[in-house]
Amino acid sequence: MTKILIIEDEPLYQKMIAHPLIPLGYEIATASDGEEGVKTAMANPPDLIICDMMMPKMDGFQVTRLLRRDVRFAHVPILILTALAGLKEKLEAFEAGADDHMTKPFEPAELVARINVLLRRHESTLQQPSPPKTEAHVIAVHSLRGGSGCSSLAVNLGIGLSNMWHVPTLIMDQVLNAGQVALMLNAPLKRTWADLANIPADEIDWELLKTVVFKHENDVNFIAAPTYPSQADLISEEMFTKVFGIFREHYEYIIADLPHDFSGTTIQVLDTANVVVMLFSPELASVRAAAAALDTYHKLKYSDDKIKLVLNWTFERRGLIRKNIEAVLGLPITHVIPFATDLFIDAINTGKPLLSNRPNENLCTILERLAYLLSKPVHTSHSPFPVVQPGKK
Repeated sequence: MTKILIIEDEPLYQKMIAHPLIPLGYEIATASDGEEGVKTAMANPPDLIICDMMMPKMDGFQVTRLLRRDVRFAHVPILILTALAGLKEKLEAFEAGADDHMTKPFEPAELVARINVLLRRHESTLQQPSPPKTEAHVIAVHSLRGGSGCSSLAVNLGIGLSNMWHVPTLIMDQVLNAGQVALMLNAPLKRTWADLANIPADEIDWELLKTVVFKHENDVNFIAAPTYPSQADLISEEMFTKVFGIFREHYEYIIADLPHDFSGTTIQVLDTANVVVMLFSPELASVRAAAAALDTYHKLKYSDDKIKLVLNWTFERRGLIRKNIEAVLGLPITHVIPFATDLFIDAINTGKPLLSNRPNENLCTILERLAYLLSKPVHTSHSPFPVVQPGKK
């Protein structure tokens, strides 16, 4: 029987929440404040938690953050109830690691529908088989200039590759001080890189990593950057080396969203990558940063074949001419992403990537073709370029 824990300090709301759930056969447990809720959950882990935001002793966000530190609650759905409906509350729920939030008062039918969705997702996560050991094809998305669209591109490449080849695919958020991959996938920060910080490298294995890797509805997996920038320093190069090595054995594709630097972990990924996608815009500062990055790639002995220049038109007009950019950089631009700022901004603000939410846009065909061109030769040599609709397999 599915167990639901209700953490709510108002007896009336406890009854209002439980009333539509009991006839559906759920086993209901209740707690009257945050501290009691945590103790109850720890003693008898439920399948789903409904938690009020404003409570004495410990609020709902504190409860959520505390439970997420325990690997037993890495994937347990948590629904936050709040009397407030602003953007601030939504972001706080996301950062605490809640799967969803609802505003009081609520309709019982909507509550039941939200719970059913969360439980189906949870069941899907539990049934996800462990990917077999393989050798990942690593695609590093890199730029030395912020605002070039690296995270948006990494997310869409991950979805495109997963939809196209139906193989284990991971988006790895390496922007450890301010990564946005989870936000772009509308996924709460349940557990992140920071949850591995205090574990000795020799104790890290695949079973442990499954508690910090999450699956998006398009079947692509991701590991999120830490919630707070101060946690970035907790990720040691030794730990990253161990984790990255295990990921490479369990995924066919890894798309790494890299920070705008050449730090130790960035170079580890660049060295290992089969392809380095160097993203930039047609403006002088971005081209200058691209030239600096290329100079460093060459000093690191990367072949020109490994580097793919992708030009992203982040503004509508008056950009530098393509042939002039190529002359300065000394390499051809292999792909151009046309100006589509409104589409990308909508995707970021809603947490719905273009390839999953707007598949009929011409821009999606362009992004899918780029994913195809960056794919493993063993895939492209046997399959012509397909245009894949999300969810159709």
